[in-house]
Order: sequence, then structure tokens, then C-alpha cells
Amino acid sequence: MMRYVRERKLSILLGLSVLAGAAALADAPQATPGELTPRDLHVWGRFDPGTWKRVRIVTETLNEKGAAVDTTITETKTTLVRADAGRLTLRIEATVSVAGRRFESPPQTVEYGYYGETPGQRSETKFIGSEQLTIDGRPVQCEVRQVVATSSQQQQVTRMYLSSDVEPFVMKRETTLVAGDGKAESDQQTQAEVIALDMPYRVLHDIKPAAYERTIQQTPRGTNITLDVTCVDVPGGIVARTSKEMNSQGQLVRRSTLELVDYHVVDNDDDGSATMTRRQARRARRH
Repeated sequence: MMRYVRERKLSILLGLSVLAGAAALADAPQATPGELTPRDLHVWGRFDPGTWKRVRIVTETLNEKGAAVDTTITETKTTLVRADAGRLTLRIEATVSVAGRRFESPPQTVEYGYYGETPGQRSETKFIGSEQLTIDGRPVQCEVRQVVATSSQQQQVTRMYLSSDVEPFVMKRETTLVAGDGKAESDQQTQAEVIALDMPYRVLHDIKPAAYERTIQQTPRGTNITLDVTCVDVPGGIVARTSKEMNSQGQLVRRSTLELVDYHVVDNDDDGSATMTRRQARRARRH
């Protein structure tokens, strides 16, 4: 049981760091006046340190007949500790409830760059062109950037479709792992794309405009499909999530939901404690 709990904690913390998801972006293109920087585009980087968010995740493990045999409830608080021009640091506090028993994890600190670089990875970013996407029947002109993060054994190649004007700014992401021999690993690919814009969604006590994003991740173990509701006013972006995990035979083995419990946005340009929506902050910087 304890080994299972430790593995679940590690899996959850790794997943949260991606939700968030340490070389500085020395090669990243610099924003011209009126454009958003890599920090602005990031779901945590666009906020000031001290900003925090609480979520609750319910995960069910299913047996071969599709019945739930295990349920895990995880409550986390994620706090932005540091954010500069090239990277950020998050503090994650998690409590996991399994089979009626409650386990508190020691606080974890994760650090990575705004394009997802982990410590020890070198990154190179380049502009590779422009492309028009159609989302909700609406044309969205995007700048396409390719980010290559290199570690000792492999490369992670991510193609990002970015809009400086349309929220949530990152409209599409395609990520592939490339082995040391230069061959792409077909069972290690992720594609995330925004499928709906400006949808009204209740975020705690307010109705806010939100986007819907679908992510399909291929791994050696199978396929993960996720549907996120995202809002740029909320740290971490995600206000709700549903996901399912299928094994290599296509059988559903795990499903989960995420809900936003609470959040607080800090504006350090003022007195360090006032709240400000992301939309207000962006407008203030661009005008």
C-alpha cells in the first residue's frame, strides 16, 4: 500500500508540474512592443510570485470489466515562488486520500523554462513561419515556433502555434521525442489543440470566458485523452479537466476529473497583495 501511495504521489506531482508544463530561454525570440513574451504566454509565468491555486483531482482505476476498483482523491495547492525572463519555480503541496487513509506529501519544488525545459536540458527556439488555424469557425493567424530541448539521451521537439491577440494564446502544440539515433519515437507523441474559444464558464462565483483544449498523448503504455477548460485569468490556466487513460490494447484503465477549489492572484506591481485578472494585467502592460 505504501509503495502504491508513493508512486501515486510521484505521478501526481509530475502531472501537476506539467499542468503548470531549467535552462533560460537565451535563444528564444524577443518580443517586439505590443507582443507577448514567452513568460506572458505561459499559464503560470504570466502571474506574479505569491499567486496560488487549489485543485481537487479524483482518479479511478478500472478493472478488465470496466468497474472502478480504486479511487484516489488528491488535493493540491500550487504556489508560484519565482518567475523571471526565462524560467519559473512552483511549490506544490499535496494530500492524497486512498482507501479512506489520508497521506500528506512533503512540499515539492519544481523548476522549468517557459517552453517546458527541465533542469539539465539545453533548448533552442526558432521561428519557422506563420499559419492560419480555424477554431470554432474563426480564422486565427498564428506564429509557429519550434522548440528543441536536448538531454543526454534524447531530444524533445515541440512545435507551437501562438497568437498574441486571441486567448489562450497557445492555440496548438505538437511534441515528439527523438531518440539518440535521430529517429522520432512514434509511441512518444503529444498533440494539444484549442477546439473552442470564448465559451462562458462558471469559475467559482464568476462567469468568465474560457477555451476548451483537447490533448492526445501517445505513450508506450497506451493513449491518454484529456479535455481541459482553461481561463487566462486563473493561474495554471486549467479550471476543469476530464481525462481517460487506455492501455496498448485500447482498454480503459483509468479516468479522472479535476476541479478548481480556490485561487488568489497577486499583483506585485501594486502593493503585493491586490488581486487583478490576467486580462486586466495584460491590457495594462500593452497600453
